[in-house]
Amino acid sequence: MNSRLFLLCTLLTMILLQGCGSLSVDRTPSFVAQQRSMALVDQNKGELASALDHWRVILLARPDDLQAREQVATLQGELDKKAQVAYSKGLAALAAGRQKRARKRFEETLAARPSHSKALMQLKKIKSLQMNKSQHDKVSKTKRSALANGGAVGPDRAALDVDQRLRSHVRRIRAYLVANQLFQADAQYQHAAQIRSKDLVAKEQLASLSEKLADSYYRHARSLVRSDLNKAIEYLQISLRYESDESAQGLLQRSRLIRDNLTKIQGHRAGEINN
Repeated sequence: MNSRLFLLCTLLTMILLQGCGSLSVDRTPSFVAQQRSMALVDQNKGELASALDHWRVILLARPDDLQAREQVATLQGELDKKAQVAYSKGLAALAAGRQKRARKRFEETLAARPSHSKALMQLKKIKSLQMNKSQHDKVSKTKRSALANGGAVGPDRAALDVDQRLRSHVRRIRAYLVANQLFQADAQYQHAAQIRSKDLVAKEQLASLSEKLADSYYRHARSLVRSDLNKAIEYLQISLRYESDESAQGLLQRSRLIRDNLTKIQGHRAGEINN
């Protein structure tokens, strides 16, 4: 049973018990108050996406909460506008050849609206262009160095095989990421990280894939917070293994807090039913 269905069943049990007058302690009000306080704090700090997550959690617990419903509608509208403005600025920067600025704007777009597929596609294009340029520069530098040394003999066959293995893993990781098969991509990365290759281009590509894996796990976790909390926590932990990030760390802490509160509520309900 996923976490959302579990939560709804728990809340239904609480309502029935309250109606029968058998409920002595209801933890839902304190949980909702805590989420409301966290949402307001995030809003005051300008962290609208985080605030929106808290308001949505409140609606799961209290569907008739008018303030939460209004805040969800308002914040979603503000974030949509923010995403559109950032995306337009990103396209303008990209057209002007300013890739770093464009990348920042597209990342801002996804922070406001994680499901913005066009911004994600633009980011992938930018990263691909940067990777190709880096690879081209590395190869050119290697050729110049070889010519300067009078055409030095290349590495032995064993070293070539090791380099080939690493490049093969890099290609597989990319393919799994495109197919959104994150666990397979993660497994391939763990194997690749153990390879002692001297291929600087492949090693740089692997390093950039580490960032992509962290980003992919983080985005999937955000989309799972409201439907499968345990899976979201697992994804956030993997994301942080690849890259330390304040947004991912903050979302992980909030997700664990929500899960702990729901577990306490469920445990209390079970105890009341058994009594």
